[in-house]
Amino acid sequence: VQKIIDEYGYRPNPIGQALKKQDQKIKIGVILLEVDAKERILSGIKEGLSAYQSFDIELMYHTVNYPDVGEQIRLIHKMIEQKADGIILSPINSPEIVSVIDYCNGLHIPIITVNTDVKGSQRFCFIGQEGERAGRVGGRLMGEFLNGKGNVAVFTRGISPGRIKNALHLGIAFTPNFKGLRAMIKETYPKMHVLKSIRTDEDAMTIAEETRNLLEKEKYLKGIFITCGGVREVGKVLKEQGKEDIKVICYEDYPDILQLLKEEVVDATITSQLKVQGKQSIEYLLDYLVYDKKPPKKHLYTNIRILLKECIY
Repeated sequence: VQKIIDEYGYRPNPIGQALKKQDQKIKIGVILLEVDAKERILSGIKEGLSAYQSFDIELMYHTVNYPDVGEQIRLIHKMIEQKADGIILSPINSPEIVSVIDYCNGLHIPIITVNTDVKGSQRFCFIGQEGERAGRVGGRLMGEFLNGKGNVAVFTRGISPGRIKNALHLGIAFTPNFKGLRAMIKETYPKMHVLKSIRTDEDAMTIAEETRNLLEKEKYLKGIFITCGGVREVGKVLKEQGKEDIKVICYEDYPDILQLLKEEVVDATITSQLKVQGKQSIEYLLDYLVYDKKPPKKHLYTNIRILLKECIY
């Protein structure tokens, strides 16, 4: 039978497959990081589900604090035990997460990574911002704002404790945004200096404390580039200390960030269409599970959009 199928290039009828799936429950695991982006991603996922109302779909939603690799691994295994048909994951960048993604691939459980990605994993596809390019955009903006001179601090989510050696081996020690920023400044603005990155773990108290320490230690600081959450906390400290001359560039267009743009505490923000990421992740996953339709590419990048104060109505 298989020989005849191969010879004649037979492919299952997608409509017939869809009708068959309507009588079955489809289980989708959603594991997002407990960061500012999660609500918008989840909103997009729920919006994308509206196109599949005729199907019986169970969404199993969980969040994980960064950088709890063990908890994220536990939840992925829980999804396996609960017979998830597919998983949408905002992964922690860790070799252990690469291994568990590859394990799911071996079980034919497709994992779509959203917003963050893991280099070297066998995930089904990635949907999100092209981080290194977005970092280069940030580097260009910072270079122009500072006329190519000055010290710049970078706040980054970082990688998990005890995993630095393995991360370096895999080439994931720095976030793509940070790599892009450093490369752009090194190539184009040689009189600027990027300070050692400040790891935040997306913790509000840590971010506020690190900002105060930074301002006390670096008397010639000219710019702050925030590649993660915590913009609200950085802005609050800058306002408290009257540091109006420090240029700040960050990501996304949350209400707090837009307000800081209006107040000219943040000078520019780079958005990544978080809601679109969520919507596309569920659409591509269900298109595969229902119609056996694969995404056109392994990397599906959302648009990079720059927002300044003048862009806000």
